[in-house]
This record gives sequence, structure tokens and C-alpha cells, in this order.
Amino acid sequence: MAVPVNFREASISKIALAKVGNPLKGEPLLTSKDLCRFEESEADLLTSSFLVPFKSLEPYRLNIESNQEASLHNYTKKVFDNGSNLLEEAKDISQYLYSKSYHPNIKSGDLCISLIDGIIIAGNSVPALCIIKCENKTPFLQISEVDGDLTLTTQHGIYPDKVDKGCLILNYQEQDGYTVYLFDKSGNTNFLE
Repeated sequence: MAVPVNFREASISKIALAKVGNPLKGEPLLTSKDLCRFEESEADLLTSSFLVPFKSLEPYRLNIESNQEASLHNYTKKVFDNGSNLLEEAKDISQYLYSKSYHPNIKSGDLCISLIDGIIIAGNSVPALCIIKCENKTPFLQISEVDGDLTLTTQHGIYPDKVDKGCLILNYQEQDGYTVYLFDKSGNTNFLE
């Protein structure tokens, strides 16, 4: 039976970024050198955008691979043990996911790895590690003022409702394997194996 989860008090505290290519296609992995900076006023928008896909999903358990140093469980545990490690662990998580991308159908994409505080599960406030990947960028138009005149530019970016894959790992019942929520718009839930 699923334990009720409440996202109303949740708030993103840190974000690390990466561009994850497909090594089979010769595409690189690029990771951010610093944590992403965002205004406090943007935190609510980022939090809701990142968490929307996980609402009303059934939880899974993240496998405990105690004999493997390079595992998502171990990287997650290090983040939960010391949240100030997010940048370093995000690089390891990105490398781990990149190393699992040897399939011709895997698309390159933008990866956001964030630490989210204040998720309520079984009456407890817990942190969560959120990993989302956007493989398709959406074009949008922006009107800007330049030298007293208006210009129109086309840009491409991540539309919050168009995130392709995601994993939300809650720091809850770690001894049984963290509680994890997965989504993939293509219907595959094995993308983290």
C-alpha cells in the first residue's frame, strides 16, 4: 500500500545541471562547474515544475547494491548524508547515467539534479533528490528592448510540462531501499537500471 506524499511544503534548495549525450553516438557528457543560481522568487516555480510529473504515481524501491560503489543508491545516500555534496554527487550521477546510455534509441538531453526539502511522507518532513531529463527543447519567442527599440528573438528551452523522464528519491526508509517515484513519457520505468 502506498504511503501518502504531500508536496505542498516542498522547496528546491540546490540544483546541479548536466548535458547527457549518448556515448554510442559520440555525444559528450557536460556537467556544471557550480550549482545553478536562482532567485528565491523562482524557487516556487522550479519546485512545482519539477514535482508536477510525480503527483499520483505509485512508489517503487531503489535497489540497494551494497557491493557496488558506483550505484544510484550510494550516490543518493551521500547527498542525503551531506547535502553540501550535491555538485560532486550530481557529477557522479550524471556519469553513472551516461555510462548506461549505450543504446541507439537513447536521446541526449538536459539533466537537472536537485535537492528538495520539505516533502511530507507518513507525517515526516524529508528531503528528496529529484533527477529530471528533458530530451526535447521547445521553441519560444521573446520580445526584448535593445537600444530603445524592440526586437524579436527565437530561443529554445525546457518547457516545464514537457519533461521527458524523472526520478524522485525520498529519504524515507533507506534500510529497505529509498522510496522512489519514476516517470517516463515513453512509458519505460527501467531507465535508471
